[in-house]
Amino acid sequence: MLFWNLTYFLYVALPIMVLGLIASSWVKRTYQRYSQVRNASGLAGVDVARRILAGAGLSDVTVQVIDGELTDNYDQRNKTLNLSRAVASGTSVAAEAVVAHEIGHALQDHQGFFAMRIRSGLIPAANLGSQAGPLIVIAGLLLSIFTGSGFGFYVALAGLFLFAAVVLFQLVTTPVELDASRRALRLLAENGVIVPQEQEGARRMLRAAAFTYWVALFGAALTLLYYASLVFGNRRSD
Repeated sequence: MLFWNLTYFLYVALPIMVLGLIASSWVKRTYQRYSQVRNASGLAGVDVARRILAGAGLSDVTVQVIDGELTDNYDQRNKTLNLSRAVASGTSVAAEAVVAHEIGHALQDHQGFFAMRIRSGLIPAANLGSQAGPLIVIAGLLLSIFTGSGFGFYVALAGLFLFAAVVLFQLVTTPVELDASRRALRLLAENGVIVPQEQEGARRMLRAAAFTYWVALFGAALTLLYYASLVFGNRRSD
């Protein structure tokens, strides 16, 4: 009742859900639009990847095709560029933009990009915070309510600090992703993959993806503020 009430729904869950749907719809519409626009090079996504990787001196990065739609990612642990089947085989502006963005991450990894290293270090704390943080907050609030003990406040506060790691992770993730997009446009141009007429389409693809990172950050921060209002609101009422 403390968490899943009307206030939570109206001021936290609903805004996050609406913005998430807008972000998802924007990415899908933009991807569908530019997946119909053939790139001038005629190269499939996997060939674009190999050309850019060679040009950037990333010979240690392997390319792998995976299932799913827009599931493309760079796995920092094993230096693998994972491309969804549609992107790997696609000869479109959308495919080359997606490929270049993920290679942007590979280049960040290769160059030891500071924000990327911080993000990687935050992953365990963010995973723990997203799973355990809310539960510990709830446990602390219930302890305060049913026992009247100030100890419950500190339990809830510990959960709040744990969940703050999620916000910190998203805060660091956003500049990492934006930097990868900037690198993507440069990599496409430097390796002769893209012509000037295609740049705006690639930029729009990357801009739509960037909105999803801002939505994730907003959602995490809004949720943290809601939890904080419960923790400190309950403290004042004691």
